[in-house]
Amino acid sequence: MRSTSRLISVFVLLVWLAQPARAAIDVKAEIQAHLDGMVAAGVPGVVLTVRDNGRAWRAEAGVADVATGAPLPVDGRFRIASLTKPMVATVVLQLVHEGRLTLESTLGTVLPGLVPGAEHVRVEQLLHNTSGLNDYVNAPEFADPAGYVWRRYTPESLVRIANGLGHGAPGTWKYANTNFVLLGLIVERVTRDDLADQLRHRVFQPAGMRVTELPALPFVWGPHASGHYRIDPGPRTELTELDPSFAWAAYGIVSSAGDIQRFHTALATGRLLPRELADRMRTDAVTTTNPVWPRYGLGVEEMSTTCGVRLWGHTGAIPGYSTFSFGTADARKQVVVSSSLFSPKDGTQVLHMVHAVNLEFCGEPWRPPTGNAQSLSFIPTWLASNPSRS
Repeated sequence: MRSTSRLISVFVLLVWLAQPARAAIDVKAEIQAHLDGMVAAGVPGVVLTVRDNGRAWRAEAGVADVATGAPLPVDGRFRIASLTKPMVATVVLQLVHEGRLTLESTLGTVLPGLVPGAEHVRVEQLLHNTSGLNDYVNAPEFADPAGYVWRRYTPESLVRIANGLGHGAPGTWKYANTNFVLLGLIVERVTRDDLADQLRHRVFQPAGMRVTELPALPFVWGPHASGHYRIDPGPRTELTELDPSFAWAAYGIVSSAGDIQRFHTALATGRLLPRELADRMRTDAVTTTNPVWPRYGLGVEEMSTTCGVRLWGHTGAIPGYSTFSFGTADARKQVVVSSSLFSPKDGTQVLHMVHAVNLEFCGEPWRPPTGNAQSLSFIPTWLASNPSRS
């Protein structure tokens, strides 16, 4: 009898111990299902990379090259789009720490004559996307990548395009890539150096980011998946090489999942900024109009989760690729998702990416916060009305 009781106790203990492992396998299967769903919806290839307290795992679906069927590379490079913004913001905040710039500095002081009403726009508002400036990507010439990816732009010409669209008053959150083009120009004006060099010396090298660059040439060097775009309704078109000048400081960097995670680790551990400034990127945040990404800090987005874990990072999209990178404030757990399809008015892959990230952190798909009746069904409409969200 005592032996039977002991066996039952051991059995119950083994079942109990097995539950977390089984739950983890189920979560991974659910994440895989979402990646497979992206491929079924037309994404050529997608990779999700998780780093969790030094441990790492990855899931993938699709291929790197549709024509050859080549497999997706391990830690391949891709255009990270607006994941660029936190890196540029880091350089700006380094200049603030050095006393060469302040968050209260106005455009009229640091870049006079470039933007109407520049004396009323502060550096902090550029970082927050509360400058009131319009987004150059809203111009008609940016409606189809075929019309602009091989044009050569200067940062000043991008700002002039935005000026032609008219600007609003500062103070209200409105996402605009123009803000970060101006921040890139500010970095160059203050340092008297190219932004690409400043990023390399101030961010990429100290963080150990070995394959990251702000390119001037059209190529994605090294192992990578071919990029594509689709303007719905319409066919999918291969697009890996392009003139990156239209993206520049707003969404032009090429990197890898491993390097993106190295950046966030370096930022969280004080290697790039003093802790108080790195923390301010998150704590100095404004409210947005989106329940999935409800607040925007100094170049970083907050992503809401169903379990209350607050994630920070950024979303991104550029002709060829779509990206997500979110993690905890201490960067001990991070998720990077890279897709080889840019489809700005189709919310399907965004829905899958949101669910996959929430599954990894919370063990369930995303749903609206308690008391918020809005569901993820808003995303396709929101994307269609926010074509500049790169």
